[in-house]
Amino acid sequence: MLFATMAASALNSVSAGRSLAADLPKVGLVHPGPKGPIPSVSAVVAGMAALGYEDGKTVAIEYRYGEGKPDQLPSMLGNLVEQDTKVIVAVAGEALVAAAQVTKSVPIVSATAGGDFVSMGFIKSWDRPDTNVTGMNMIADQAAAARVEILKRVLPAARTVVVLSNPYPGNDELLTAMRAAALKANIKLETLHIGKVDELEAAIVNAKQNGADAVTSLQGPFFFFQRKLLADLSLKHRIPLAMSEALSGEAGALLQVNPDVPGCAERSASFVDLILKGANPRDLKIERYSRYDVVFNLRTARELGINISPDTIEGSKVID
Repeated sequence: MLFATMAASALNSVSAGRSLAADLPKVGLVHPGPKGPIPSVSAVVAGMAALGYEDGKTVAIEYRYGEGKPDQLPSMLGNLVEQDTKVIVAVAGEALVAAAQVTKSVPIVSATAGGDFVSMGFIKSWDRPDTNVTGMNMIADQAAAARVEILKRVLPAARTVVVLSNPYPGNDELLTAMRAAALKANIKLETLHIGKVDELEAAIVNAKQNGADAVTSLQGPFFFFQRKLLADLSLKHRIPLAMSEALSGEAGALLQVNPDVPGCAERSASFVDLILKGANPRDLKIERYSRYDVVFNLRTARELGINISPDTIEGSKVID
C-alpha cells in the first residue's frame, strides 16, 4: 500500500511538472548550423538568464538547428509557429531570412544578423520596424575593413589577398567595405567562391600558387564550422590566414578580426524580455551593434616566420 501511494505521488509529481512546462511561454532559438557549443546561442541563453528567464522554470526554450541544410529551416520554424511559440530568436542571418518568410505574426528577434534590414524587406524603418521583426543588427563592415587594415600592418609587403566567399546575408556589404580598405592599403583583393568543404584545400593551394600574400574569409556558419580546417590548411601550405569568425584565432588562424557576435546575441535577450512582457515588435527600435574583437595567434606567427610588432598587438587578445 505504501509503495502504491509513493508511486501515485511520483506520477502526480511528473504530471504536474509536465503541466507546468506546458504552461510556460515558449521561446524558439533557431540556428542554421549543427548542434553543439555555439557561442551565439549560448550568449542568448545567458542574456535571458540574466533577466530572470530560466529554461524549464520561467520559459520553455525550444532549440532548432538547421544542421547546415537551409532547406530544413522553414519546416522547423513552421513547427514552432504551430506550437504557439511566443517569440522566435533568429540566431544568424539565414535563420532570420527563413523566419521572416515563414511567419508575419509571431514576433521575431534578430540576434546577430547583419545587412540592411530595410532594403532586405525585414522592416519598414530602423526606428519603428512596423513588422514582426525586431532585435539586433550586426554592423560587420567595420570589422571587415579593420581586418584588411590590420593584415597590412602585419604583412607590410602584402600586395594580393584572396577572399574566400560562401553565400550569407550581408556579405556583399562586407566585401564592399573590404575593397575600400584594400584600395587605401594598396592591396588587390581576389574573391574565390566556395560551395562545399572539399573545395577549401584547392582554394588555398590556388591562392598560394598564384602569389597571394594571405587568405581571408567573409562571414557565415560555413566558415565558422570550418575554422580549424582552414587554419590547418594555411599552415600546411604556408600562407597567412585572417578570419572573420569567433574562435578562429584559437583554431590557429594568424589573425581574427570578428564582430562581437556573442555580445550582440546577449543583447538580443532584452528584446525577448520586452516582447514576453507585452511589447509589440512593430514598435521596438532596431539596435545596431558595431563592436569587434582582434585576436593574434603568435604560435602561428612563429610557425610562419612572421614578426608582429608590439604596437600592432597592443590592446588585442593574444594566443601564445
